[in-house]
Amino acid sequence: MNNASMVNRKSIQIRAPGFYLLIGMIGGLNAAQLWDAPLFWLLVGASALALVTLTKIGNKRLWPLLFIAASTLTFWAYGIIRLPQHPDALALSLPPREAKLTLEVQRVLQVENRFGESTGIAKVISAPRLSRLTPKTPIYFRLKLPEDESVHVARRLQLKATGVLTPILHYDEGNFNSYLKSIGIHYRFNRAVKMEIIRPLSAFDQFCKKMNARFQGYLHLGKPEVSEIANIYSAMLLGRKIELTKKQMERYQMTGTMHFFAISGLHIGVIATVIFQFLSLIRVPRALNPLIGLPLLFLYVEITGAAPSAVRAFLMVAFFWASFACQRQRNSFAALIGSAIFVLLIQPPQLWSIGFQLSYYVVLSILLLGLPLYEQLNERFQLFQWLPKDSWTPIHYACAWSSKKLCLFFAISFSAWLASTPLSAQFFGFIAPGAIFLNMLLVNLVALAIITGILSLTSALLLPLAGCTFLNHSAWIVISLMDKIVILFTHIPGAVVSCDDFPTKTNYLTLSIYFSLLLWHHHNKRTSQLWRLLAGPTVLLGIIAVGLLVQ
Repeated sequence: MNNASMVNRKSIQIRAPGFYLLIGMIGGLNAAQLWDAPLFWLLVGASALALVTLTKIGNKRLWPLLFIAASTLTFWAYGIIRLPQHPDALALSLPPREAKLTLEVQRVLQVENRFGESTGIAKVISAPRLSRLTPKTPIYFRLKLPEDESVHVARRLQLKATGVLTPILHYDEGNFNSYLKSIGIHYRFNRAVKMEIIRPLSAFDQFCKKMNARFQGYLHLGKPEVSEIANIYSAMLLGRKIELTKKQMERYQMTGTMHFFAISGLHIGVIATVIFQFLSLIRVPRALNPLIGLPLLFLYVEITGAAPSAVRAFLMVAFFWASFACQRQRNSFAALIGSAIFVLLIQPPQLWSIGFQLSYYVVLSILLLGLPLYEQLNERFQLFQWLPKDSWTPIHYACAWSSKKLCLFFAISFSAWLASTPLSAQFFGFIAPGAIFLNMLLVNLVALAIITGILSLTSALLLPLAGCTFLNHSAWIVISLMDKIVILFTHIPGAVVSCDDFPTKTNYLTLSIYFSLLLWHHHNKRTSQLWRLLAGPTVLLGIIAVGLLVQ
């Protein structure tokens, strides 16, 4: 192994104190979802295993197994306490019925469509006994507040309404129903009348709501009357997918690029980088960076509605940024594990959310495969390596820089696509092989549009609006190019492959084998051969290919 390989191998840190805890947490929560067990005996077993674990800390093979077993029993008990209870067959067999419920909105999915209705997820505060609902039961709602009501549907709003309660039956078809049931929601509540606001929004929530409306106005300054590009711009910066037209929604869903319109890792990462670079530019001490940057980032997350994907991305950045400020060795893997543990402690049902799984599987794949693959490709396809740099011309430097960036974009896009493919096949019924190259083309354009949008909003708050209008037009040029690329992509044969009824067990078995092989590669420090790194992707693609042929 040459020196370059050794340096690259050392630069990839996959050690995380919470890794075994996360494995036990996932196993315990899944066990709690599937089986009910006596809480007392689970805690007794967990305590006994914990004591045995303390006596075996020096045993590097036995200690992790005992720790995972103790963690599994602990979080099995935790899941029984925290997870929503699955309604019995009798409750789900009841027909749609009228119910008077007191609700607290937890997440808004759609804000005031053309019919004036808002949809989202709420938890039940109180319900009549005949409704068969218990407090804290999550439900999906579709509500329309009275026209003379100044309060809009938003997070943490409490209201009382009389409407139709409908169970989501096991044979209900549709991806959205499957999504709702996967996160523990078994009831819909709509056609509400006689609504009453129990607790209005707090001053902070009202401020965020007002700023969201102001930001929408700023992002539409100078908007052409006949262009729909401004809709994409607003949807991308504020996560307002409702701004997209039906055709825009269809082509971005079909090409696997809808994630650009969810406030997630790309948005939070780009904005965090902009804040960090600005604070570094004005010479703010590194230890103070998180104290200034994280509140600003959190404020952006709240203004955009605090979608679960945005909160997860914020936590990832917070863990990484805090370790960097504390003079600790930077470890993205540990930050990822820490944020996942924190999310599941606060909201255990997130484990079965497609958004949670996509977020963490994709980032984990980038860390375990994307970055090492980039280093391998960059080493093997390094241009002009036998020519002394003193002899390089500007063309040499430009070609070498382009080659390095191309390797990086391919490695990141390929690793992200691999992790999302089994999930996409199961939940959405299609695979988009061409998305590997499409995301390579779009990710920088999207990042540029996000940066321009943040600068536009900042200038609108601090400077005359003419600067905001100019920046908006700059962003629309970038977004117009992005949209044309997506439209062109939809006409390429084979770019999207349909795969209906992809088995759930095959999905998770494939991902388990894939990540196990990647971890095996990283723990084998004796060699960094490319074939070991590509063993996981090869197996994953092979299983998916067999699954498509069998269909």
